[in-house]
Amino acid sequence: MDHYLEGIRLFNAGEYWHAHEEWEWCWRRSSEPEATFYKGIIQAAAALEKWKRGQPRGMRLNYAKSRPKLVAVSPSMRGLDVADLIAAMDRFVAMGGPPAPTPRIVLDPPTAAALEAHIQTLQADPRHG
Repeated sequence: MDHYLEGIRLFNAGEYWHAHEEWEWCWRRSSEPEATFYKGIIQAAAALEKWKRGQPRGMRLNYAKSRPKLVAVSPSMRGLDVADLIAAMDRFVAMGGPPAPTPRIVLDPPTAAALEAHIQTLQADPRHG
């Protein structure tokens, strides 16, 4: 399984805890600058999980750890629009959640196609239902 793509799928589905778990697998096997990238998106997912659980302070604290890591990496990394994620998270955290749109991960076309293929593979797998 592609843990990176699965993390993106889960994040965009609002399954932040599970996205965090998938990306931890990637982070543990990465080196810089990817390690910082993974830590940043893991902590962004943790921030949104705190929001989902009704813990706005936890959301702010986790994002305060995430943001410097995201800013430190390229504006686009592994096909993920990091700059867009930062902007979406900034809006969401500043407003304390809705009415700001829930952040979603935006991908470049090749990575979006890879994600779609990953999703189709999951849907074809009888163990994934």
